[in-house]
Amino acid sequence: MKQLQQLAYKGILLGLGMLAIEANAQKQTKTYNESFKVAEDAVLDINTSYADIQFETWDKNEVVVEATIELEGATPEEAQEYFENSGIKILGNSQTIEIRTASRSLWGDIALANTVFEVPEIANIAPLFQDIAIPDMPALPEMPPVPPIPNIDFDYEAFEKDGEAYLKKWKKEFNKRFDKKYQKKMEEWGKQFKEQAEEQRQRIEKQRKEREEQREEQRQLVEKQRMEMKEQREEMQQQHKEAREQAEVLRLKAQEMARDIRRNVIINGDAPTIFYKSSDGDSKKFKVKKIIKVKMPKSTTLKMNVRHGEVKLAKNTRNMNATLSHTRLLAATIDGDKTNITASYSPVNVELWNYGSLNTSFSEEVVLNTVNQINLNTRSSHVVVDNLLKSMLGKNSLGSLHIKAIDTDFSDVDISVKNGELSCVVPTTPFTMYVNNTFSDFTYPDDLNVSSKKNNQQLVYTGYYQNKNANKTIRLHSNYSSIILK
Repeated sequence: MKQLQQLAYKGILLGLGMLAIEANAQKQTKTYNESFKVAEDAVLDINTSYADIQFETWDKNEVVVEATIELEGATPEEAQEYFENSGIKILGNSQTIEIRTASRSLWGDIALANTVFEVPEIANIAPLFQDIAIPDMPALPEMPPVPPIPNIDFDYEAFEKDGEAYLKKWKKEFNKRFDKKYQKKMEEWGKQFKEQAEEQRQRIEKQRKEREEQREEQRQLVEKQRMEMKEQREEMQQQHKEAREQAEVLRLKAQEMARDIRRNVIINGDAPTIFYKSSDGDSKKFKVKKIIKVKMPKSTTLKMNVRHGEVKLAKNTRNMNATLSHTRLLAATIDGDKTNITASYSPVNVELWNYGSLNTSFSEEVVLNTVNQINLNTRSSHVVVDNLLKSMLGKNSLGSLHIKAIDTDFSDVDISVKNGELSCVVPTTPFTMYVNNTFSDFTYPDDLNVSSKKNNQQLVYTGYYQNKNANKTIRLHSNYSSIILK
């Protein structure tokens, strides 16, 4: 019985040994080593997929690259072909070093297009009030001409010479000119004048009544238009409400899409499975793990395009230009005003962000522990800033941005939010505030001195903390969003 147990035990050990030998036989490894003497302004250009990259800086004017590919599930011949056709290419000189991962996968690198969600715009309301023409007062008709007054000149020289005799003669001539015939003409003129005056009075009275009727019609029209405007305003408010609800649904869908994609893409841990098409046309399935380690001078500029992997930066990285997709970024310090990082479906964790621009989309785990100055553009992402020291120019669309603290020495914060969320703990130093709010929710602490003014569809808040002439400013713009100041 004891001999049988020993034989069984030896059989198990032998089986496990064979499995281990078979497993080792199926795992193939290739290492690439290159080094380059470089100038101070050298550029390291990296374009990889399914690779983890680690950086280290040193005081030598030299770039050293050590890259390893570990292939599992392939025969030695298949591994050799893979290494030759889909390995790692390292080329360079004193000015530029290039690191590339080739690909002859069956499907290639699947590029997911950036999905853009647009909330439909609400049509402009046509002008409700049209110019209403009110007829002018007609010109007064010409009155009948007064009968010509006879011209009887008075001769002063004759009067001085003849005296009373000339005066009698002149009176006689005057009475002759203003006889009964002339008086009759004057009576006829007076009658015509009276008739025309009556006609004019009647016309004026008629026009007065017409104007009163027009004013009543206008009043009714204005009332009708006011009711129509009220109905359209209510309809517009309902449309805005529906648009906000739609935007919220789109934002949640975008976040869920990002989560689904991250669940289906392996960023860390086990090596990804690659479907490889060999030279003979057969499809192969391998597990591949690529690790690239780089030592470089601090002055070397990084330019990266990394898909599906992890990037660990050196302690201090300046003026990096990187495009990351499904790639985890870990950094101690990012510096340089020329820094520009675009991360899609990629977690980002930075201890200190000194300067530069960060663009994220569909990235839920973006954590910046300390930020000095940043130009931040985020879409369908969840971004947390633990402490903002100086300034931020930011845009947030269909995502959430949380600023947990603003330093008392900050200068300015300018953030636009569209179909998203912003929460911010305000500083304890005096500052002024401006918030332009379009169909958004806005809450703020009671110790802020705030006034508001409505301007069409916008509600503008202005205010300050402690000193209305403070030279530190927080400016916020929101559309269909939620802003919470704490």
